[in-house]
Amino acid sequence: MRSSRQLLLTTRCIFTNTSRPSYAAFKKPFSHRNQTRTMPASVDTSNKGQATGQAAKYAERHCGEHPLKLYGAWFCPFVQRSWIVLAEKKIPHQYIEINPYHKAPQFLALNPRGLVPTLAVPSVGKGGKATKPLYESTVVCEYLDEAFTDEDKHGPRLLPLDDVYERARCRLWIDHIGSRIVPSFYRFIQHTPEKEYSIEDVRTEFLGHLRALVKEMDPDEGEGGGPFFLGSQFSLVDVMLAPWAKRLFLIDHYKPGGVGIPAAGEGGDDEWVWSRWRKWQDAIFERDSVKKTWSDDDQYIEVYKRYAEDKTESEVGKATRQGRSLP
Repeated sequence: MRSSRQLLLTTRCIFTNTSRPSYAAFKKPFSHRNQTRTMPASVDTSNKGQATGQAAKYAERHCGEHPLKLYGAWFCPFVQRSWIVLAEKKIPHQYIEINPYHKAPQFLALNPRGLVPTLAVPSVGKGGKATKPLYESTVVCEYLDEAFTDEDKHGPRLLPLDDVYERARCRLWIDHIGSRIVPSFYRFIQHTPEKEYSIEDVRTEFLGHLRALVKEMDPDEGEGGGPFFLGSQFSLVDVMLAPWAKRLFLIDHYKPGGVGIPAAGEGGDDEWVWSRWRKWQDAIFERDSVKKTWSDDDQYIEVYKRYAEDKTESEVGKATRQGRSLP
């Protein structure tokens, strides 16, 4: 495995203009032109977008050399989870944008699975400075929360410290998001008329999983109440769902009938559930760390068109299409 310094020598920040930066772009041998002979033709190599808006500005501010490096792709919701934590806790780092569909050997040496996000963590061992990799978005987020604990610098912890039960309950509902809500989102957006299940089936499934989570949220009542899962405390439960909450508009855009969340006053027996959802969603959309890591909506519409047509060859898309667990 190459050292962090060796990997860095193959990257640099390139700013082609002030409004559309291309950050931490890979030079040779990372160029996909050097790897076309190993790249399947079906991979989504047509994705040429880049971060825009506040996400581009945030990436630009963090493109300089730093021992702690996040390798990511701007459009990936799993990456956005890690990005939100970095922004929330004001953690110094270097952001390196890669094309996950062109897995350069140097990146695969760091993460053999070739998935993003990947966090390169600096360490000092017997051989001197080295880099240790972490991947899986939930693992990366928990690591960042546990490694940067100075509240004066990084704010409050994102899981309860003083209540063991509440901390365990948060992990329970983080698992619900990862094992129920997120897979259902992809089944929803990748639905086509040829599927064995109907659009109504997957809509009902998705709303059921969402409803179960909302019922576990702090009721947001009384003094000190707040809009997040734990009330006034923003937590990893909120982080885990925020990227997909932001992407729900894609289902409204591409799928007949949209997400199907009832409008205010039309929720029937579940009116309080969907009212609570709207409070949570409004607060998430206004959270600075979420806004900093979000590109312009049109960028996502373009990228997710292949998901909506069920033509994507991303690992998540293929797993969804084949009925497998998400990677």
